[in-house]
Amino acid sequence: MKHMIYMLITGETKIEEYASLTKTYRFSAGHRLFIKALSDEENFEIFDTCSNPNGHGHDYSVQVRVAGDIDPQTGAIINLDELDRILAPVIDELDHRRLDIEIPYFEEKQPTGENIAKYIWDSLKPKLGDKLIHIKLSETSNSYFEYYEEENYPYEL
Repeated sequence: MKHMIYMLITGETKIEEYASLTKTYRFSAGHRLFIKALSDEENFEIFDTCSNPNGHGHDYSVQVRVAGDIDPQTGAIINLDELDRILAPVIDELDHRRLDIEIPYFEEKQPTGENIAKYIWDSLKPKLGDKLIHIKLSETSNSYFEYYEEENYPYEL
């Protein structure tokens, strides 16, 4: 929308260059979706088998997209080793954990894909700043969750 507004006001077409990098990370984690105030039967009606008292697990894949100017010396948006160092503590914290029991954030929030993606975003944003533009968390082979901030998302028209 930003480009369209510029064209309407000035009558000019302004095309900005854009470069991004997406890197994939993996972790395995378990969780249980349930509302403490409800019975097991009521939770089953809302969350189906995801409310199993013993929990269940997933092999997650998270794509982290960063964008920015291409450094003229390195030819890169960000050093890949630096990106790995920034992501490692977040992935390590989630890997092989029962999220709703072992991660304090999920004691108060349902460990849904949406909330896990937001948790990853909130963990990375202070370190990556405006370079961080998109998180895509795949929970199964046919479902994924995305998180981004609208003002920092470059794909809108």
